[in-house]
Amino acid sequence: MVARFAGSGGGFLYGPQWVDRPPGLIALYGLAQHLGPFGVRLSAGILAVALVAALAWAAAGVGGHLAARWAAWTGFAFASSTLFGAQRLTGELAAAVFVSVSVAALIRAARISRSRAQVVLFGALAGASAAIAMLMKQNFADGFVFAAVLLVAGVSTRSNRLTYRPCRMLLTAAGFVLGALVPAAVTVWWAGDHGGLGALLYAMFGFRADAAAVMAGGSWTAPLHRLDELAGVALVSGLAFLVVHLVISHRRRLRHLNPLAWAVVATGAVELFGVFAGANFWSHYCIALIPMVALAAGLSANRSTPSGRWTRRLVVLAVIVTAVVSPIRSFEYAHTPSASYTTGRWIADSARAGDSIVVPFTHANVINASRLRPGYPYAWSLPARTLDPHLTLLVGALEGPDAPTWVVRWDSSNSWGLDPDHRVDAALGAHYARVADVCGHPVWLHQGIDRQLAPTPHLAVCRSRGH
Repeated sequence: MVARFAGSGGGFLYGPQWVDRPPGLIALYGLAQHLGPFGVRLSAGILAVALVAALAWAAAGVGGHLAARWAAWTGFAFASSTLFGAQRLTGELAAAVFVSVSVAALIRAARISRSRAQVVLFGALAGASAAIAMLMKQNFADGFVFAAVLLVAGVSTRSNRLTYRPCRMLLTAAGFVLGALVPAAVTVWWAGDHGGLGALLYAMFGFRADAAAVMAGGSWTAPLHRLDELAGVALVSGLAFLVVHLVISHRRRLRHLNPLAWAVVATGAVELFGVFAGANFWSHYCIALIPMVALAAGLSANRSTPSGRWTRRLVVLAVIVTAVVSPIRSFEYAHTPSASYTTGRWIADSARAGDSIVVPFTHANVINASRLRPGYPYAWSLPARTLDPHLTLLVGALEGPDAPTWVVRWDSSNSWGLDPDHRVDAALGAHYARVADVCGHPVWLHQGIDRQLAPTPHLAVCRSRGH
């Protein structure tokens, strides 16, 4: 929905819709739309395959073909799991791919490349991929952390310098920096024509601080419920067991200042911090752990030791869980009615070209399904609570000369305590007419506008999971 209208005007970073996401992800969705009606799902599948291949490439650079196979199977187990919502195109999935490419290229630059040109080129690929990962999801600094720890630890002791030679490390670092500067420079240039660098930095980073303050003062019921769900899927998928096993069985390697082990642990710690730091605890955040878990599992499974055998067993178990659970859940998703999609398509069938829509505070997927232009820039609750806490902009939009054509009230009028004085209801009563109830949700049409309304869908197609 954001990508569809990006660049069409509207005064915000991405046109009429504001979102706290970097431009790389919006561009990825823009490309996905060119693949047809299932382009987003196809793109997710392509990225999952790329992630498995990149993980194999990274592990092969250290442990050979056997390690590559086990890293690939580990990546498959989690990058194909519907328990983590990996069938969806998320910033986490896209960023994990580029983190894995960055790690694989850096390993080749630091350990394998035979010429200076190869060292610099692989270093540049690593840097560019690390930067692009942050343009997919802004907290994915994994590639930078991995590079910094590996290069610094590699030259910190004499024993490591035999493998990580200072001259090679210097060339790798130079290539990495040059590679990272390219996507960074392109992004800065793009931002200059789309609201400025300040608007971009606020969307990617500044908003998080403001939103954290808002969340701290709100209810923790929903986040804690999602935390329970996240813990459940981490256990059922086998991810939690594999992480704990890898940490316990390989903790001794850290005592010997092994650069690769320290890089994996430091980057894994950053990934784990990212899962919990945002305090939202969505299950797809676990995708962030895949690069380091798969690399560590591939190297561990390559060993003929008791810990290596247990690693292989846990990877096989995770693969079996995914192979059984994902097809079942996918069939369920495909055959379960969606109230949001049904409502959005009803509005699409009733609307005309040029119409616009608002669904206050929630369910941006209704807007997406309608294919109508959003009439209010904050389609999610957290941006609205943070950037329009008194709903001045929303009420002004409903009462203004360019008011949205359609309004759908999905939640109660005072959700999250946003509208204690019921100003939104007052604006609807003064300027809109309630024309239908679709899937139990009232739909309002602006007064003075006539539309041929589509037949109201039967409630049987509205028994929804909400997505």
